[in-house]
Amino acid sequence: MQYILIFCSLIGLLFGAYFAVTCAGGLLFRRKAPKQTHPPVRRIAAVIAARNEEEVIGPLVESLMAQKYPRELFDVFVIPNNCTDRTEDAAREAGAKIIPCSGVIRSKGDALRCAFDYLTDLETPFDAYCIFDADNLVHPMFFQAVSDAREEGLHVAQGYRDSKNPYDNWISGSMSVFYWFMSRFYNTSRAALGMSAALNGTGFMVSDELIRKMGWETVTLTEDLEFSALCALEDVRIGWMPDARVYDEQPNTFRDSVTQRRRWSAGSLQCFKRYARSLYMKKTLHALDMGVLFTGMLLNLVGALSFFVSAYMLIAQIIASPEQAPVILLVTLAGVLGSSLMMSVACAALFILEKKLTARCIPAILLFGLFMLTWMPINIAAFFMPTPKWDAIRHTATHSAPM
Repeated sequence: MQYILIFCSLIGLLFGAYFAVTCAGGLLFRRKAPKQTHPPVRRIAAVIAARNEEEVIGPLVESLMAQKYPRELFDVFVIPNNCTDRTEDAAREAGAKIIPCSGVIRSKGDALRCAFDYLTDLETPFDAYCIFDADNLVHPMFFQAVSDAREEGLHVAQGYRDSKNPYDNWISGSMSVFYWFMSRFYNTSRAALGMSAALNGTGFMVSDELIRKMGWETVTLTEDLEFSALCALEDVRIGWMPDARVYDEQPNTFRDSVTQRRRWSAGSLQCFKRYARSLYMKKTLHALDMGVLFTGMLLNLVGALSFFVSAYMLIAQIIASPEQAPVILLVTLAGVLGSSLMMSVACAALFILEKKLTARCIPAILLFGLFMLTWMPINIAAFFMPTPKWDAIRHTATHSAPM
């Protein structure tokens, strides 16, 4: 048993060390280049898949129409699919154009494929497509950042995914922290090291040229991670646009959070099965890094094995030396509380970095460790439960985000 625990610990240590080194190394060697703003010349299309989003689609479209970018150089397109409410009417009223979809739309990836088929057939093509979720709000300089990225030769790039509702409760606060970490450390560090960022589902740009070359042929539940893998296999580096900020609505009930994370876990496992071998065989920096990211799904099984072995050894030790039970349990509890405290400190640090630390974020700070702990059983369940269907999560947060 002891050897199994050592093996599991070693695997976890190596995996954690890889991400710690890449994150720390990127931040350590980052050089702040002078910001270059190019004249706004690129034609940009905002593309939004929407299913029963009547309550939030209007504010999103309005935030896009208010971009500080020449109006003649951009359009906003909404793809209503499987709607039973006034999503299409609300989008039109706010100023969006509608892309009708024919055929069965089972996921966001299907809706985007339909949109790109339509947009690439237009007489006057766009230079870049910006993908948003219907519940987003968008910083007024987003399109300018996209135009700059295209001028600098990037064909695909991720923007900074911020939160629209970090103070709703501990669930939305914890999810906000997760995305701040991805933006501030994962993507920022990889950009500094010349590596590839990872697409985060919304707030990203892809060029017309790349869509015509690669198409949008995603088939998994996580079209963003899948397209990231396809880019790695085609030696296309995903850039990072820290000034292109999008505000996303986070789930504020535990049930919605589990639904969302279960879909991500299942999609990540699908990507691991379909692409991990090819990514490792590619033997390029971008591909290997993406392969390691997908392999993280297996680490959950290693973690679960480590947990059960540790629990078995703990119980065996108590049975063998019952007089030592109080000390053993106290040491175990101290370890759990210490880990939870470290997670809370990290959570608080991210609220500080985002300049959003107030009394309203205390529940998220205190319970962030618990939130992250719930992720493991969700990931493990992906290996044994049927692949979930895409289920819409109702979005209602229409309040404005800090711009």
